[in-house]
Amino acid sequence: MSQERTFSATPRRRQQARERGQVFRSVELTSAVILLVTFAAIRLAVPTMGRSITAYVVDSLSKLPTNDLTALDIRNLFIGAGTVGLKVVIPVLGAAFVAGLMINVAQVGLVLTGKGLTPDLSHINPVQGFTRLFSRRAWVELAKTLLKMVIVGWVTYSTVLSQAKNLPKLLDMGMVESLRWVGTVTYSAGIRAGVMMLVMAAFDWFYQYWEYEQGLKMTRQEIIQESRETEGRPEIKGKVRERMRQLSRRRMMTQVPKADVVVTNPTHFAVAIRYDPLKMKAPVVVAKGQGYVALRIREIAQAARVTIVENKPLAQALYKTVEIGQSVPEQLYQAVAEVLAFVYKLKGKI
Repeated sequence: MSQERTFSATPRRRQQARERGQVFRSVELTSAVILLVTFAAIRLAVPTMGRSITAYVVDSLSKLPTNDLTALDIRNLFIGAGTVGLKVVIPVLGAAFVAGLMINVAQVGLVLTGKGLTPDLSHINPVQGFTRLFSRRAWVELAKTLLKMVIVGWVTYSTVLSQAKNLPKLLDMGMVESLRWVGTVTYSAGIRAGVMMLVMAAFDWFYQYWEYEQGLKMTRQEIIQESRETEGRPEIKGKVRERMRQLSRRRMMTQVPKADVVVTNPTHFAVAIRYDPLKMKAPVVVAKGQGYVALRIREIAQAARVTIVENKPLAQALYKTVEIGQSVPEQLYQAVAEVLAFVYKLKGKI
């Protein structure tokens, strides 16, 4: 049971997956957006395309020599055609490139890693390759490919079928009108196919998200191992905390001989108080403890001849409300002042 991946991925596991280039995205969504943007760009660029191509054809025909074409003339024609072709195609390709870049960034953000480029020998392992060939992902991708073929085929067929009544009219149309009609039908089919693919991409997005989360899930042992790597073993952490407590307690005990008085419960609590009117605005708790620690505070106070005063309510209040190094709160001024006055009177300071 401990090896079942039933735990959601931790932030550290997600970060490690991202560093490896393992991110969540839908290729179908990218393809659908690029398809729609490409057809929209073509539709917007058609007037400019027509003018550029027409201008080139007219200019080329006007400059053709009356005699036979030379090799230079043919080369110039090819160069001119290539230049016009680039002017026509580059805006459309640029729009598609920007659309693909933006949709990918929107899905996964900026991921800069070279681990995806590192050769993986498992990809050429015939056994693992055969296993991947019949994996769930392979069947899902096959189903998506077949579904896209059906969608594109059906949309194209239905679009052309809806315009079938206009096919005989092509015989009476000129070249420009025929090309315009073919372009309109093609654009309509492309947009409809893009919309259908976008709908399919929405379902694919949710599936990819589910599969990504399933792939990142962790076993209980992996959770424990990660906790040990990031925070250390529990037993080591416990020893470190105990060591820190011991060091803190030792530092605290060195302040007990400097105290003016130790207020006790008498056996459960002990609080050491120091007051220097020239340096302090109020008395300060320099040490406190309960049980064994309280006993050690009393022993050190006795050895250092620090006055010990039994005051159960005050000892409990100081222990519960004042931390080591903090000043006594105003509500306890009167009680502490009475204790200090008693101590100073014993020592003959007042």
